[in-house]
Amino acid sequence: MLSILVALGVLVIALLWLFGGESRPTPPRRASDDVDHDELERAERDVQEATDEDSVRDWGPGTGQPPGV
Repeated sequence: MLSILVALGVLVIALLWLFGGESRPTPPRRASDDVDHDELERAERDVQEATDEDSVRDWGPGTGQPPGV
């Protein structure tokens, strides 16, 4: 009986630690001034204007599955 109470106490403490702590929101992200916007626009144009064969080689988030999958 004592072991059940100890296990229950440990469980309660673990849940309080997990859910009861202060949560700090993460600061908002800001764009860096180091970004070369002209280069980004050129790269975006290259991707948009690429043939289907070339565009398959350029994949990432939002483009579906990687080539060969």
